[in-house]
Amino acid sequence: MIQAVYILIADSGLCVLDRKYGEVDMDPNLISGFLTALIQFGRELSDGNRVHVIDFGAFDICLSMKDNVIVAATVDKVDDGNAAMAVLGEVNTTFSQKYGNMLAEWDGNLEPFESFYSKVDEITKEGRASETKIVVPVLKGKVNAMLVRLGQMSQETYDIAKKCNGKLTTRAIADQLGMHIKEVQKSLIALEEMKILEWKEIG
Repeated sequence: MIQAVYILIADSGLCVLDRKYGEVDMDPNLISGFLTALIQFGRELSDGNRVHVIDFGAFDICLSMKDNVIVAATVDKVDDGNAAMAVLGEVNTTFSQKYGNMLAEWDGNLEPFESFYSKVDEITKEGRASETKIVVPVLKGKVNAMLVRLGQMSQETYDIAKKCNGKLTTRAIADQLGMHIKEVQKSLIALEEMKILEWKEIG
């Protein structure tokens, strides 16, 4: 799910609204400082209304930037990334339409933004807008490195097997290992044939 949504003003780096839906708990001041520093470093990222994704370990940080408004969200890796980005773009557009003129001469008072919480809930479906049913590979028990030494399993297949923890999709495994998705799929088939891999639905 979308764990949390943050709305920031790019020029000041101030977080004017944060809405938490999941268990990931990040200090809005810390995330706003991180994001504004990142944007200052790569200012070209903020041209137009664009969305970007930052790999943040256990989850992704998705960004929508339009004019002087940044909408960020911490999103579970198993979620539909395209859906999450579309949701953030809609939040940004709606926020900019409602408060854009006010921001030009904003005095720092956060009270006017409080009414927007319900709109964020509506657009994000309370954090569930990007949820999707996804099937992920799960290793049955542990895979022994001795199989590689004995020539019964390739090193690539062993590395892939270690990633089959029930949390990563085939594409996520490929991305983490820097491999082509077709090569990962071949290894997963091999693991299935060895009867040490099963699939489960998550999300």
